Amino acid sequence: MSINTLDTPATSTPQPDSWETRIENAAVFLGIESQQVETLLKELGVEKDPAGMEMLSDEEVTPFGDLRKIFGDDLNIPLAKVRMAMKHLRGPKDSKKTDSLDPELVKLQNKYGVEPELSHIPTEQLLQDYHADKPDHPITLVLKERLGDKAVIVFKPDSTEVDIEATANYIADLEQGFNEEELIESQGKLVRLIPVGREPVGIVNEDPMFIGHPLKRDRSTFNRVNWSDVDLSRKQFVRLIVEAGEINIYDKRAVRDIMKDVNEGVEAGFGNLASTYPEVHLQFRERSKLNTLPPLVMSMKEASTANIQNPFGIGQNR
Repeated sequence: MSINTLDTPATSTPQPDSWETRIENAAVFLGIESQQVETLLKELGVEKDPAGMEMLSDEEVTPFGDLRKIFGDDLNIPLAKVRMAMKHLRGPKDSKKTDSLDPELVKLQNKYGVEPELSHIPTEQLLQDYHADKPDHPITLVLKERLGDKAVIVFKPDSTEVDIEATANYIADLEQGFNEEELIESQGKLVRLIPVGREPVGIVNEDPMFIGHPLKRDRSTFNRVNWSDVDLSRKQFVRLIVEAGEINIYDKRAVRDIMKDVNEGVEAGFGNLASTYPEVHLQFRERSKLNTLPPLVMSMKEASTANIQNPFGIGQNR
């Protein structure tokens, strides 16, 4: 019995999704060299590491119009071929988008390499990216493994900011055989040493919008706004907006609109605020140089005296 090969569907092992595969397949349809494809993508800020594939998969980051320009308009490649190439550049439909990436991981990859060998990085350097409030952060885990449960982290007085120099010096002293201590001086004041992965006792974050009131698990006790993914600079910018009287913090729509800008990410969010509030941005830059930006931390004693029994601001002046 003969087999009609024309009626038998061809089967092949699918290619693994990789940067090289996407570039090579796209180059075939574009009729150019793979290296040229990578060079043109680089002009858009898209490179293999640390997040090139994710950037290509996300149409918001790399819209077709931008890619059509560099391949179609600039190289006169027929549009149909560009569209076919795009299917390969985008990758499988289930490919990750950039919003699924951990910004901290991207930051570490940019600073220490695509597969950072953090265990080889000196402690003083790691402390620059240490987050006491993130016990599962890669740097926290490395420092924890390296330093154990010893109280070695020095925080600046009444702050959640690590005193890197004092911490590094204390760790160096321990390595030379000096005895452990409970208290150490930072900026002329005595502070308690804290183990890796723990925050200073008695210090809480202050609500950027409601002056003198603490956040509870990174949420406002007044309007339930979640600040957990907002970095300090954006929080400080919002506080300056409040201090300048540029927003009614009791207007739900106004709060929602400003938080929409804030939550777009570190660079985009800050850029949105700077564009909308140029005078406040000027004040932010000036106060940043003078190191007088609001720290947005407070003691538990201060927090206990604040009115935190009124989570929705009932009876507050509006």
